[in-house]
Amino acid sequence: MKLFKLISTAVFALSLVLVGCERDKIDYTEKEGPTGSLSFANFGIETSDDVEVITRASNATTYNYIIRLYDDQGNQVGDDYFYGQMPESIVLNTGTYSMRIQSQIEIPSAEFETPVYGATVPGIVIEEDQTTDLGTITCTLINIKVSVGYNEAMWAVLGDDANVVVEIGNGSLDFPKGESQCGYFAAPEASNAMTVKFSGTVDGNYATMTRAFTDVKAGQWRKITFIMTFNEEGNSTFDVVAEDWCDEEELTSNVDVTEEVIGPDPETGNDDPANPDAPKVVYKGGSVPTSPITLSEGMELSFTIQAPKGIAALTVDIASDNTDFNNDVLSMGISPIDLVNPSEAQIMICNLFGLTYGENLAGLTETTFDLSGAVIPLMGFPGNHTFTLKITDAEGNTTSTAIKMKVNA
Repeated sequence: MKLFKLISTAVFALSLVLVGCERDKIDYTEKEGPTGSLSFANFGIETSDDVEVITRASNATTYNYIIRLYDDQGNQVGDDYFYGQMPESIVLNTGTYSMRIQSQIEIPSAEFETPVYGATVPGIVIEEDQTTDLGTITCTLINIKVSVGYNEAMWAVLGDDANVVVEIGNGSLDFPKGESQCGYFAAPEASNAMTVKFSGTVDGNYATMTRAFTDVKAGQWRKITFIMTFNEEGNSTFDVVAEDWCDEEELTSNVDVTEEVIGPDPETGNDDPANPDAPKVVYKGGSVPTSPITLSEGMELSFTIQAPKGIAALTVDIASDNTDFNNDVLSMGISPIDLVNPSEAQIMICNLFGLTYGENLAGLTETTFDLSGAVIPLMGFPGNHTFTLKITDAEGNTTSTAIKMKVNA
């Protein structure tokens, strides 16, 4: 069956987690001078998603965390280790060492939904004929998290061409209107500059604005919010706020505010302004992003389907530009998947991806569409994948929403 490759990918990923508990003892005996042992018997890694603006996200899997040891001169000792393959202990010359842990080898200069976690453990002392134990190390975010949003008044006069470019170091990301993903930037310095560039139509007038912020650091979440404010004469100005960690700065542009409301980005497929009860898909409290969501191991990828009039039909049309995925999965003709009345082949895919299915979906006014279980199988197929949800409610209102995902090679 052509599902073999997809299923084997998931099974292999599960086996990695299980194998992580089986650590061999490696003894390096060709050392000069006195030696001691560094024990990994009680060593563990946990991930904390706390950032300076507190939020919670999914814990990244720790199996493939990279571990490096350095001597007191800053020279790496031995090879790179993977956490899931650590030996029970290693023998080192006496002295003081440090350890660096990182969830992936390279930190992208800028990429959506790609958090990198890490920790540095200094002062690991190895004494002659003694064993030094390591406990649990907490890894925290080591890149800079950035999100872009607007207050209600600003959103109401914002054109669909609105775009914000955020630059930190060599990294740059575009946040088009309606983009709900968070960007993650490398922090090349202890303190970095961040440039925010807005361009687009505001109440029918095209405007460009630029503002720089300083003292941007690894582990921070810079929540950039554009705010429309009004003076006593009824004129308005833009303010941009990077929440909690930057002073509020005014962007010098005046507009005349009208009562016309510009609805959400029509490309998202959500929120029909003429029918607020139409079905919609919500991601992280907002619209589904129009740009692809970059998948990473262990990430949580969950959506909420809201249908105030009750779900009558729900299908998922799967498309991909990966040839192997098309040959191994889509060639079976399982797409679109009817989640209310799936076929046997479609039930296999639902079980593999962890999708809820069956007649109990019918009539629900809200349900979770959780793709977290699809992340590991999809990671085996680099490229772009799209899951298009078509939702029809009991009154015949139909909404189509595309969830775009990207797997880096």
